[in-house]
Amino acid sequence: MIKQIIKEHLVHAREEAYRKEVREKEDSYSNWYRWHKAELGRRMDGQDHTEGAALTTTVVRYSHLRSFVLSGGQMPDIIIACDNDGTLTDYAETLIKDYFAANPEIDLVYGDEDRVDENGQLQDPWLKSDWAPDTFLSTFYFGNVFAFRSSVLFMINPGTRTASDYEFSARLAEDAAEERGGRGKELDDDIKSWIYGKLCLKIAQADGGFSRRNGGRFPIGHIGEILFHASEKKLPWDSRLIKDSLTGRYSSESASTRLISVIIPSKDNPEILFRCIKTMEECTRSTPYEIIVVDNGSSEENQRRIRKTIDVHNESGERGSARYIYEPMEFNFSRMCNIGAQEANGELLLFLNDDIEIARPGWLSYLSEKAKLPYVGAVGMKLLYPNSDIIQHAGVVNVRVGPIHKLQYCSNKEEHYFGFNKGVRNVIAVTGACLMVRASLFHEVDGFDEEHFAVSFNDIDLCLKIYEKGYYNVVRNNMYLYHHESLSRGDDRQDTVKAQRLSREQEALLTLHPDEFRRDPFYHEYLVQDPAVTEFKIAVEDVQLRDPHYVTPQQRTKPLPDKWIDPVLRIGVEFANSLDRWLSGPLTDAAGSEKLHRGYYIKGYSFIIDANNAVFDRKLLLRPLKGSPEDAAQMNAASGGGVNPEHTAAAVSAADGPVWTVDVDNVYRPDIAANLTNQKNDLLTGFSAVIDENSLPKGTYLVGMLASDKTGRARIANWSDVKLVVK
Repeated sequence: MIKQIIKEHLVHAREEAYRKEVREKEDSYSNWYRWHKAELGRRMDGQDHTEGAALTTTVVRYSHLRSFVLSGGQMPDIIIACDNDGTLTDYAETLIKDYFAANPEIDLVYGDEDRVDENGQLQDPWLKSDWAPDTFLSTFYFGNVFAFRSSVLFMINPGTRTASDYEFSARLAEDAAEERGGRGKELDDDIKSWIYGKLCLKIAQADGGFSRRNGGRFPIGHIGEILFHASEKKLPWDSRLIKDSLTGRYSSESASTRLISVIIPSKDNPEILFRCIKTMEECTRSTPYEIIVVDNGSSEENQRRIRKTIDVHNESGERGSARYIYEPMEFNFSRMCNIGAQEANGELLLFLNDDIEIARPGWLSYLSEKAKLPYVGAVGMKLLYPNSDIIQHAGVVNVRVGPIHKLQYCSNKEEHYFGFNKGVRNVIAVTGACLMVRASLFHEVDGFDEEHFAVSFNDIDLCLKIYEKGYYNVVRNNMYLYHHESLSRGDDRQDTVKAQRLSREQEALLTLHPDEFRRDPFYHEYLVQDPAVTEFKIAVEDVQLRDPHYVTPQQRTKPLPDKWIDPVLRIGVEFANSLDRWLSGPLTDAAGSEKLHRGYYIKGYSFIIDANNAVFDRKLLLRPLKGSPEDAAQMNAASGGGVNPEHTAAAVSAADGPVWTVDVDNVYRPDIAANLTNQKNDLLTGFSAVIDENSLPKGTYLVGMLASDKTGRARIANWSDVKLVVK
């Protein structure tokens, strides 16, 4: 009885501590902003602001802006425009002035923002991409704050007044009344339309915002810091406010004169291929197209069936022509696409997986009306999983460890991150499952890379080559197709040989394009870099990791008992590599000669099924595996003879060799908790640790987890399949 009372008391105390820790960590943005603002302040205090301070500025609310610009009065060097409701942040004006001083060629700049809720807490951070012309034409993503040089007004004539208008006091009185009436209420569409279409659009056009980038520089500026605290969360303005301009706007006739070559790699999937072609026929009416099926080795029976379907398609006379290219070879997606492109007659090339199902009419025009524009590169489309509203692809983002599909597995019924999944967006890359590009541009970048990317990442490599030439890649999230993902070849991650090839091709991608993984210009550097998190979230951890708390692994004096190993402890290791790799991305040989951030970083999640996770403390486990003979000898010597050099990695059991334990920090992971059912206290399932770089012998370690019940004697351990390499 007494033992039970004591245990209940201990459980209650652990749960109280757990709930307190959850409360401290769940308000992640406010915590992040507090840390970041202090860091920004230190950085600003150490800089020289003399040049920026020489520029004169005036802050003008949106409701006043048109009247101010058209008043004919003396203008400051810089006009800072912001919404009626809200305040500029402490450093906003200095950051804006410094930016214009440092970038004399830039006339227009915008910044990031958040919201102050009714309790005075910061919420809803809107961390924006760098200049994204097609995003701008879809929505006014400048939001609640931007600034421009007054000198640019002489180039664009944003109003309709004549010089004589300035002389009439009645007009100025009317302006003053408009300003007073505009304060404290929602702006009307006339004011929004003027700001969006008459002012910002014209400046962007005049400064080359809708042209191929020159030397890689963006013609419109972006200050990647919070410049404005809004008083309420508002929806971004819709592109329908843009008047008298069809720059990049959708038109059903936009591609009626351009032949599109639809290139479909396929092998031994006749039913899937036929569904793709049939839905294409049903949903494509006015756009001229040809189909080129490239087959790398279907059976004779399937060849016969495909040829028959192609013949029926051609005999209809109402549809575009179709051709069948049969060339037996080992699967090489890049090679198959290049073969199709060589045979294509179209001005535009559309690379389409055979497991795509067309969902809506007009889809081809939606793609082509963007792909035809001279400044646009590759164009993709939102893809949903079949018979669902679940997103498979809404644009690719490069985080530092590799490319990911942002918003994958999220519901398309919801609006994510200020409408990212609903409009047109510029992104660093789009998936090759549906990718359109001008034939001339495809050949300009030498097509798909057959040598390095036979199976995976060929689409990402193509898009990065296009981006590096100065073009803007686009994903149309205002239209969707269905994608029966991986039907054609299966999932590479389930096959060891294929998984190794996948890893090699990913390393090749990072090596060939290191700059694009250090920073994706269309994905804010302060957003999460974790490839497992597909939502847009603040990277709280990265602020802390720049000044990390290092831990030193401790070697266990006793072997780990086999009876502790239990699969009820689930562990997912999302990163186990150098801290430098996490914070800086892939480094070239030259850049990698000097480490920027020392140590090793391990992060992931773990929980115990059907248990009260609040009562457990966790420690990482590191078990050395045999690598080279030199590694084994070093480990053996360092551990006092505890490692048998004859053991292979597969033969080492949990009880063999020295096992190291590592203290971890709990990490708030509501994304993991949302996918768990009937689990108790599962919000702190995340873990992370930064290991001192000199605290482990060189070699390869298998990563595991040990959970200890602090209200009892239970000890549970399990191993992942992830390895940490200490160099």
